[in-house]
Amino acid sequence: MPKVAERAAVLSVVVTALLAVAELSVGVYSGALSVIANGVQSAIDLLAAVTAWVAVRQAAKPPDAEHRYGHGKVESLLAAVQALLIWLTCGLIAYEAIKKWQGGGAVTHPPAAIAVMALSATVGWLTARYLFAVAHRTQSLALQADAWHLQADAGAALSVLVGLTVLALTGWQFLDALLALGVAAVIAKSGFELLQQATHHLLDTALPPDEEAAIQSVLRAHAERFINAHRLRTRRAGNRRYVDLHLVVPDAMTVAEAHQLCDAIEGAIRRILPGTDVTIHVEPESAFLRQGEEDRVSPIIHSGGQ
Repeated sequence: MPKVAERAAVLSVVVTALLAVAELSVGVYSGALSVIANGVQSAIDLLAAVTAWVAVRQAAKPPDAEHRYGHGKVESLLAAVQALLIWLTCGLIAYEAIKKWQGGGAVTHPPAAIAVMALSATVGWLTARYLFAVAHRTQSLALQADAWHLQADAGAALSVLVGLTVLALTGWQFLDALLALGVAAVIAKSGFELLQQATHHLLDTALPPDEEAAIQSVLRAHAERFINAHRLRTRRAGNRRYVDLHLVVPDAMTVAEAHQLCDAIEGAIRRILPGTDVTIHVEPESAFLRQGEEDRVSPIIHSGGQ
């Protein structure tokens, strides 16, 4: 599966590079700042695509002596850097758009600008659909971020296409600056969403409620074999999930029986949530009863699945 993700990342690099060159070239030729802005956004996505390719390769590396939990957070770290670069570019585009609004040059070749925007919207949307599909299969945050970039670009390109068509029909030159500001707003929004998601992963935010509910459903299915489960902690790093919890078992249960129970729970969780690293701390009932009040009154699963 990592090979599939890597091929998708390479395809994104090629497509985004071609779109960036086409948009920037035609934007300069036609004098359309909105097309140049979209080209700059594509150039940002090219950086994002290259970053995604690097992140996919790095995150796929196995754990080593210095990174015992693997390299999954490389994706989140690079996504945060991308978001900061996106905001910087957004500010530059907005600055140029305001200058043009106050009395810049006119769009001299609207048909060329319209044609390249139609191409960008179509190719960008199709590529984004493919990347979303691969990201879902591989659970890759980097590819998902790349797909969101391309989808946002396609939407922006469609808006610019409509606006430039109106400009060509009416001669309203102010539309070009207005469209460029719109593209800048789209860029800013995508940067915020990307930074928010990356920050959640870097700060070890818990897994989504539906995924934690799936973990608890596994525990309920095995609840007749233990007394309770508590201290459930979850997080995600790249395309891997990490789960740890405490499991209280009867004093009479042997080590072999406890090991077999943990293996069954871990295997069931991995079947529901592929790519999950599960750690279970087993406690005998007598030791559990001597612990603090917090553990004894706040179990996540009681014996019998209650």
